Amino acid sequence: MAIQGLCPKCGKRVLHVNVENVVGVVEGSSKARCLCFTCIHCNTVLGVQIDQRSKPRSRSAQAAPPAA
Repeated sequence: MAIQGLCPKCGKRVLHVNVENVVGVVEGSSKARCLCFTCIHCNTVLGVQIDQRSKPRSRSAQAAPPAA
Protein backbone atom coordinates (compact mmCIF):
# COMPACT_ATOMS: atom_id res chain seq x y z
CA MET A 1 0.00 0.00 0.00
CA ALA A 2 1.30 3.46 -0.91
CA ILE A 3 1.99 6.00 1.81
CA GLN A 4 0.00 9.19 1.33
CA GLY A 5 1.31 12.65 2.18
CA LEU A 6 -0.30 15.23 4.43
CA CYS A 7 -1.26 18.79 3.53
CA PRO A 8 1.17 21.14 5.32
CA LYS A 9 -1.66 23.58 6.18
CA CYS A 10 -4.72 21.52 7.15
CA GLY A 11 -2.95 18.25 7.98
CA LYS A 12 -5.44 16.09 6.07
CA ARG A 13 -4.26 13.22 3.86
CA VAL A 14 -3.66 14.25 0.27
CA LEU A 15 -5.39 11.50 -1.69
CA HIS A 16 -6.47 13.82 -4.53
CA VAL A 17 -5.38 17.28 -5.70
CA ASN A 18 -6.91 20.03 -7.78
CA VAL A 19 -4.89 20.62 -10.96
CA GLU A 20 -5.02 24.01 -12.68
CA ASN A 21 -3.30 25.45 -15.75
CA VAL A 22 -1.31 28.57 -14.90
CA VAL A 23 1.26 30.71 -16.74
CA GLY A 24 4.82 31.05 -15.47
CA VAL A 25 6.00 34.68 -15.52
CA VAL A 26 9.66 35.78 -15.55
CA GLU A 27 10.45 39.50 -15.18
CA GLY A 28 6.93 40.45 -16.20
CA SER A 29 6.80 38.30 -19.34
CA SER A 30 4.78 35.10 -19.78
CA LYS A 31 7.28 32.33 -20.35
CA ALA A 32 5.71 28.88 -19.92
CA ARG A 33 2.51 26.98 -19.35
CA CYS A 34 2.56 25.36 -15.92
CA LEU A 35 0.46 23.11 -13.69
CA CYS A 36 -0.53 24.10 -10.16
CA PHE A 37 -1.46 21.42 -7.61
CA THR A 38 -3.66 22.44 -4.65
CA CYS A 39 -5.17 20.63 -1.66
CA ILE A 40 -8.83 19.71 -2.24
CA HIS A 41 -9.64 20.46 1.40
CA CYS A 42 -8.13 23.93 1.95
CA ASN A 43 -6.82 25.01 -1.51
CA THR A 44 -3.23 25.40 -0.30
CA VAL A 45 -0.72 25.29 -3.16
CA LEU A 46 1.24 22.05 -2.88
CA GLY A 47 3.40 22.54 -5.94
CA VAL A 48 3.82 24.07 -9.38
CA GLN A 49 5.71 22.66 -12.35
CA ILE A 50 6.17 23.31 -16.05
CA ASP A 51 3.65 21.39 -18.16
CA GLN A 52 5.90 19.25 -20.36
CA ARG A 53 2.98 18.21 -22.57
CA SER A 54 1.83 21.73 -23.46
CA LYS A 55 2.36 23.29 -26.85
CA PRO A 56 4.62 26.37 -27.00
CA ARG A 57 2.86 29.67 -26.38
CA SER A 58 2.50 31.89 -29.44
CA ARG A 59 4.41 35.15 -29.34
CA SER A 60 2.42 38.39 -29.72
CA ALA A 61 4.74 39.49 -32.55
CA GLN A 62 3.89 36.29 -34.45
CA ALA A 63 0.17 36.70 -33.85
CA ALA A 64 -2.12 38.03 -36.56
CA PRO A 65 -1.85 41.80 -37.07
CA PRO A 66 -4.59 43.88 -35.40
CA ALA A 67 -7.63 44.76 -37.49
CA ALA A 68 -7.61 48.33 -38.85
